[in-house]
Amino acid sequence: MYNQRMRRLALLAAILFSAIRFTALGQSQPRAVIDTTAGRLTCTLFTHERPATTAAFIALAEGTKAWTAPDGSMERDQPFYDGTRIFPHSAGIVTGARAAKEERAAGAGFAVEAAPPLRFDRAGLLAMTEAKGEAGPSRFLVTDHANAEVDGHAVVFGECDEASVKLVARLRRELQATDNHPAKDVAIRRVVIVPAGKALPGVAAVDANVVVLPAPSAAPLAAPAGPEPTGPVAVIETSVGTISCRLFTKESPIATATFLSLVDGSKDWTDPRTRAVQHGHRFYDGQAIDRVLPDYYIQFGDITGDISGDTDIGFRFKNESAPGLTFDRPGRLAFGNGGPDTNNSELFFALNPMHVLDGGYTIIGQCDGASMKVLERVAGLARDSSNRPLTPVVIRRISTKP
Repeated sequence: MYNQRMRRLALLAAILFSAIRFTALGQSQPRAVIDTTAGRLTCTLFTHERPATTAAFIALAEGTKAWTAPDGSMERDQPFYDGTRIFPHSAGIVTGARAAKEERAAGAGFAVEAAPPLRFDRAGLLAMTEAKGEAGPSRFLVTDHANAEVDGHAVVFGECDEASVKLVARLRRELQATDNHPAKDVAIRRVVIVPAGKALPGVAAVDANVVVLPAPSAAPLAAPAGPEPTGPVAVIETSVGTISCRLFTKESPIATATFLSLVDGSKDWTDPRTRAVQHGHRFYDGQAIDRVLPDYYIQFGDITGDISGDTDIGFRFKNESAPGLTFDRPGRLAFGNGGPDTNNSELFFALNPMHVLDGGYTIIGQCDGASMKVLERVAGLARDSSNRPLTPVVIRRISTKP
C-alpha cells in the first residue's frame, strides 16, 4: 500500500513538474507561431536548452539566412518556411523542406545538440530532424504522442500547446487517410517568432501567390485496382476481436506458404531467446501485438517484441511482388522486414493506402471490412511511448478456412 501511494505521488509530481516547466518556459522564452492552411500551431522555443537549433530555425523563419530557390538562385531576406508542404509522420506531422531532402535547399546541416537530454516523452514536441549525424538544416516535426522511437532521430527544440497537438493529430489522420493526397494542399502560410511576454499576432492572410513546395511526389490517389486474393482465409482470433484476411497464395507463394507453416507449426524455427529449435509449435498463438501506429499500421509476429526486423528465428526468405499488387487500400496484410529479402515471421496490417511501401514489403493478404473495424479499435487503444498497447492485445489463435 505504501509503495502504491508513493508511485501515485511520484506520478503526480512528474505531471505537476511538466505543467510548471511548460508555463515557465512560455513566460521566459520566445514562441513560434506557425500559421498553416489548416490552422495555427503555437510552440515555445527552447532557446536556453537548444541555442544553435533554435537559432537556425529562427533564421530560416525570419529570412535572415540565405537559401537556395528551386531555380538555383540565392534568396535573401525571404522567409524560408512559407509555402512548405506538410506531410504525415508516424509521430505526428513533418514539414519544413522546399525540395527533396538530398537537395538541401537550406544549406548544410549543423551539430546535434544533445545536452541537456530532451526525450520524446510527451505530445506536442517540436523537433529538428537528424540525418547522417547532423541536425537540420530545415526539416522539423511536431509530435502528437509520446514516442520513444524518435529518440536519436530528431532534436527537440520546442513544445507546442494543447490546441496545436489536436491540430497535429487531425492533420496526421487526414493526410494519411488520403496517402498524402488531400483535396487541398496543406502547408505553412507563415512563421512568426514572438518574443517572450508579447501578444500573439493575428492569423496570417491567404497569399494566392505562394507556391506550395515540394510538389506532390506522385499522381493523385487512384481507385484500388490489381488482383484479388484467391487463397484461403487466415482467421486471426485476438483478445479484441477476430480479423479475417484472404491470402494471395498465387501472387506471393513463398511468403504465404511460410506464414501458413508457422501458423500450423509445420515449419521449424529457432527461439532467439534460447537458441532451441522448435518443432510442431504454432508460432503466432499467444503472442501480443507489439507495435501500433494509428493511421499507419499494426505490427505483430516478432516473438521477442523487437520491432526492427532484425530478430533471427533461423531462416530468411526473399521479397515477392506481383503486377498491380500494391498498398492501394486499407487492410493489406504484409511481411515486415529489416531490409530487402530479410523476411521471417513479422507481419503488419496497413490501416490506410500507403504507396510509399510499394516494392519494399511482400503483401500476403487482404482483410475484410469487419476486420478493419477491429483493427481501428486496436489502433485507438491507449499506448505507451514504445507504441505498445497499455492493455496487451493477444493473438489467441490463427486458423484457416476456404
